[in-house]
Amino acid sequence: LNAKLKIYMWYNKRPHVVKGVALVLLLLVIFAETIEVTVVTNYSGEGRRLQYTQNSEREELERRNSELRELFDPASPVLLDLDGIRDPYPIDLEKYKKELFKENMFNTWVSDHTPLNRVHDDMRTKRCRARASTYLPTSEMPTVSIVFIFVDECLSVLLRSVVSILLTTPPDLLKDIILVDDASTKVEVGTRLEEEIETFKGLVKLVRHSERSGLMVARTTGAEHATGDVIVFLDSHIEATVGWAEPILNRIAKNRKTVIQPNIPAIDFDSFELIRDVDDTPSAHSVMGGFSWDMVFRWKSLPEREVKRRRGDNSMEVRSPTMAGGLFAMDREYFFELGAYDLGMDIWGAENLEISFRIWMCGGVLEINTCSTIAHVYRRTFPYSSKKDVGHKNAKRLAEVWLDEYKDYFYQISPPAKAVDMGDISERVDLRQRLQCKPFRWFLENVYPEMEVPSRDYIAHGELRNMGENNRCIDNLGGWKPPSRMGLYACHGQGGSQYWQFDRKTYEIKQSQNFIFCLDAVSADQIQLGGCHGHGGNQGWKMTKTGEIKSSGTGECLDHDSTFLKIAPCNGSPNQRWQWGFVFMQPKDDD
Repeated sequence: LNAKLKIYMWYNKRPHVVKGVALVLLLLVIFAETIEVTVVTNYSGEGRRLQYTQNSEREELERRNSELRELFDPASPVLLDLDGIRDPYPIDLEKYKKELFKENMFNTWVSDHTPLNRVHDDMRTKRCRARASTYLPTSEMPTVSIVFIFVDECLSVLLRSVVSILLTTPPDLLKDIILVDDASTKVEVGTRLEEEIETFKGLVKLVRHSERSGLMVARTTGAEHATGDVIVFLDSHIEATVGWAEPILNRIAKNRKTVIQPNIPAIDFDSFELIRDVDDTPSAHSVMGGFSWDMVFRWKSLPEREVKRRRGDNSMEVRSPTMAGGLFAMDREYFFELGAYDLGMDIWGAENLEISFRIWMCGGVLEINTCSTIAHVYRRTFPYSSKKDVGHKNAKRLAEVWLDEYKDYFYQISPPAKAVDMGDISERVDLRQRLQCKPFRWFLENVYPEMEVPSRDYIAHGELRNMGENNRCIDNLGGWKPPSRMGLYACHGQGGSQYWQFDRKTYEIKQSQNFIFCLDAVSADQIQLGGCHGHGGNQGWKMTKTGEIKSSGTGECLDHDSTFLKIAPCNGSPNQRWQWGFVFMQPKDDD
């Protein structure tokens, strides 16, 4: 009462103009009771406002989604009605199962007989569950749209993906689920899918492409139809787990320029059992995204600097140079501000590295959130194909727009890309200039200083051409893993099986597949791939001025018998001389 009296006395003594301003402010306070405004702060302290979200709209989301959750209550298993999409009485069941497996490259029969509404146990570690108490309330988190794109996906897998999101996302945050069909031909994802979608009372929206457009166009289509504050792009064969959404949305609420990949354990492609990777030890979640100079994503161990930053707390997010790209979350407005996807790329490939470089170089942050878990079915092999050389085209567009002078390394490891038509990149070049993005050198020095730079970290790289055999190079002969024997094959200039790196620190000659396998002289007539160990010996080599490559273990020279490699006493013959594609450090002497 005293407080109200003091306010009245203050108000009564003010001039009319001040009274008017005070009255407007009072009305705004009253009006704000019916509207939620979330003010968030990014790492640099710059505030922003999410779009106004009316209480009534959130209440409607919660009502609708709660009703749907009751419909799909895990206590009552829901199986897909297979009538019309599967043969109910196959003559040879085992043969039929194999045919279904070949069609999707996972065990379709097991998927079809696994409940659509199964929910996995809480995958969060103790530290992650404790961290959840520090999150913003869901009423202050951004709402979320889920975008699935698919081509001829197995219906049971697709619907289980959708239902898992429904059952594990806070009801007041799940705005919509967008399914983008990139020109499927299967009956089960035709009218049958449309019938299944009707069950979801407007939560699920289906958009169809009449022609195959590829991942980049399809995801952009999904983003254009999404209405949530945050978009989560997911593959169409996932299962979200309890508590996946809050860690991601909490981080983005604090910095809208944070792009987040969840923790992604595997669902076995045969048994469809989830392979748990929950671990509370400090060494858990010890990987990040990297890349190789052929513009292929690679998983890498966490560097010491990141281990120290996390101080043994495995619930802390990982700052990752790149992401795998199949599953990630991003503020919807920021997605378009940053340039969405490069729509000049075809089908899929290299788009994940392109957007990763763009995020970091143009002012964003890329993280792996270890407290958010979405499981993924990793197929035995990829069931689709493309007639176009999309890999080289997409990687070339990436290299020309974002790598600056470092693009030379891409062409050295991927020579065929030079002749590929990459299309017009002027729009993407303009985008980089408009966003005032940093140079790629900055990315390597500040985001990924561990990345090997050929001119700094290699003695030489490229093909290894023998001087005694006309146009023949060291080749893995189709053996990409130990203990495959290495030999000679006609030089093809395509990289791949004939691309090697001569490491400046370990003096190992590494093979292009992940660069974890090295030339290993296990005996005089047996040169094979071995896991790189960095201790020299049979895997250590030395290059001479005259082109010999000597084994550190025996001092003998790398030789061949016209088919396979061997080592033999050095004799100065052309068969023991080799020419690298690119040399960065010349030998100082012949010994």
